[in-house]
Amino acid sequence: MLSQEITKNYQNICKLLHRRRLSDAAVLLRKLVTQSQKEFLNEQLDELLHTYKNLLEHSFSKVKDPERERVYLYLIRSMLELADELREFLLTENATNNTYRLKRELTKQGKIERTEALNILENITFDRELAGILKDVTLEESSDLPTREEALQKVFNIIWLTDKYSDTEMELLEAVCDSEKLPWHDKSLVVSALTLSLLRFFDVHKFLLLFRFVNKKQELVWERAMIGLFIGFLKYNDRFYLYPVLEEKTLVLKEFPQIEQHIEAILIQYTKSRETEKVKKKWEEEILPEMMKMRPKIEEKLDLDNIFQEEFGEEKNPDWETVFEDAPDLLDKLQEFTEMQMEGMDVFMSAFSQLKNFPFFQEISNWFVPFYSENQSIRHIIKEPGKDIDLTPLVQKLESTYFMCNSDKFSFCLNLGLVPDQQKSMMMNMLNAEMENISELEKDETLLNSFARTKSVYTQYFQDLYRFFKLHPWRREFDDIFDIELDLHETFFVKHLVSDNKTIRNIAEFFFDKKFYPDALKVFLNILEEDQSNIELFEKIAFCYEKTGDFAKAYEYYQKADLIESDRLWIIKKLAYCCKFLNRWEDALRYYRQAEKHDPEDLKIQANIGQCLIHLEKYQEALDYYFKVEVLAPENHRIRRPLAWCSFLIGKLDTAKDYLTRLLANEPYNRYDLLNLGHVLWSLGEPKKAFDMYLKSILSWKNIRAFESSFNDDRQHLLEKGISSFDMDLMLDYLKIEVRQRQRTKS
Repeated sequence: MLSQEITKNYQNICKLLHRRRLSDAAVLLRKLVTQSQKEFLNEQLDELLHTYKNLLEHSFSKVKDPERERVYLYLIRSMLELADELREFLLTENATNNTYRLKRELTKQGKIERTEALNILENITFDRELAGILKDVTLEESSDLPTREEALQKVFNIIWLTDKYSDTEMELLEAVCDSEKLPWHDKSLVVSALTLSLLRFFDVHKFLLLFRFVNKKQELVWERAMIGLFIGFLKYNDRFYLYPVLEEKTLVLKEFPQIEQHIEAILIQYTKSRETEKVKKKWEEEILPEMMKMRPKIEEKLDLDNIFQEEFGEEKNPDWETVFEDAPDLLDKLQEFTEMQMEGMDVFMSAFSQLKNFPFFQEISNWFVPFYSENQSIRHIIKEPGKDIDLTPLVQKLESTYFMCNSDKFSFCLNLGLVPDQQKSMMMNMLNAEMENISELEKDETLLNSFARTKSVYTQYFQDLYRFFKLHPWRREFDDIFDIELDLHETFFVKHLVSDNKTIRNIAEFFFDKKFYPDALKVFLNILEEDQSNIELFEKIAFCYEKTGDFAKAYEYYQKADLIESDRLWIIKKLAYCCKFLNRWEDALRYYRQAEKHDPEDLKIQANIGQCLIHLEKYQEALDYYFKVEVLAPENHRIRRPLAWCSFLIGKLDTAKDYLTRLLANEPYNRYDLLNLGHVLWSLGEPKKAFDMYLKSILSWKNIRAFESSFNDDRQHLLEKGISSFDMDLMLDYLKIEVRQRQRTKS
């Protein structure tokens, strides 16, 4: 069975179980068991099905079992875990990618590799607790002992590629968490390995270990564990209800100091890390084209929406407060300094993306190593034997600063090692001065509070994760945590920890400010259930619906906002705008007439009135409005397009010809202008010149069928100008023959 088939069957099993279709899921599970040749798992599945059958029988008997729901959840949980096990076994046996190749190697090496790595870890920590756990492990004297970094790499891979931890491994990892001797950067690496392991294979004990690291509150470690919990629950949100211990541990976390602010900060940093460009791309390449298909072709033909160049759609309400910027508890100066890094325009991401090819980054673990000056991978760069240049002061400043993530700091130092000595000395002087400036910024009193530092750790760690999931050569083998399509605020983990209305509103405002409109919409709708009087909520909900392409819902909520406070220009224009996309042109015209009373000199309103009148076939009136726009904005050549069309339709052919000729002087290959000029010339009794224009239009279109469709849409107008259907048919055939002949000549 191919890896894709295995994954597809596994996903179907999970979906069926979450939809409570256990019998259907069992059929697919049986197929995976057969494929795995682990016949003993059939017995396990049979036991689960026997329990299920008994539950069903009792459910429809007179005796009601109070434990029925608990047993039912146990069955779902057990079948999910069985599916996890089968999927992982089959992929480990069959998958050809790098991750499973590495896992197979680790499995072959077995306990030898594990004991060696863990024993080295014990030796470098001198920790009594760890020594007690590893008392049965012996290490022969050898000159080939791995370095600290090599040992940690092995430990990382063991933690990452282990599906479920044994009691001994759990005991060791708990001791690592509790150890007072193990350096913070080693613990941080263990937390990252735990997080990757959890994302790769579900195990409730991995969650419990992350909770333990959080509750231990060791600075620079617990913050990573908190993010590990967050992204773990994002991925496994649908399993939260199956494990009461997870809910119990989450509720205990409510006692964690400032927990709501921490979750808010994590949500914000995660959102900033997600690909804003992808959201924009989805709107421009998926939602918008689908909406445009439903609009009359006259919109594309005359380019009516782009007479005045602007972003698609109307602007946000200028009366809205930007909560995100105005709330001092949401951002401090450090977050303002690093904001560009965390948005879609990640300047450091771009700068350092080409510097991830050093041998250092060939090890998965090194993408997560916190930057510290004692790391052996950069020691030889900091102070080279026999040379005067000592980069120690620079690297120490780099270590303490928050302006660059750990991964990029390593890239920077490794690249510095390739620079000639003379340039290195000059660069060091420049960078030292720059680092001094950054240090001064970070000494600002607003950065001295612990919560600001914590948010900086969140920022750096999300940047490290972002680089790993976006740049690592094996990235296609991992489920990208930044592509998870989930309702962030509705995640059980978040909902259990965030209840303060102000925090929830802040989260919604941030989503809204960063144009994550689907996310913002869900939170705003929740808030609206408790506050029906806030006009801004209705407006922003409507705006979110508009930006996700649901104009019917947008119109509904703009109307509700209008009921609270009527006759406001921004709302009126929004109502008109929605009506346009709903093809309700009479209503749109009514709203724009209302807007015109507020601002009679607004040329956009004038142009929109003209657009409505064209759709309502009131061409002379439309011409008057467009002529007014032309007089007041003569530099706007786009206005000539509807002017030409209206002139053509009411019989002002010479005027139409003049407008189209001027348009084509600026855009000689505009297919619609060429088509329309063909119509005008033919109506003026010049069929040969019309033929030439039509031919140019086809060549510009590069698709004769599309041209023919647009030509046929205009047949009624040509009939009104005295051109017969017979002549139109002949013209189309003449054009097709000419185009095909030209194609044959070219080939």
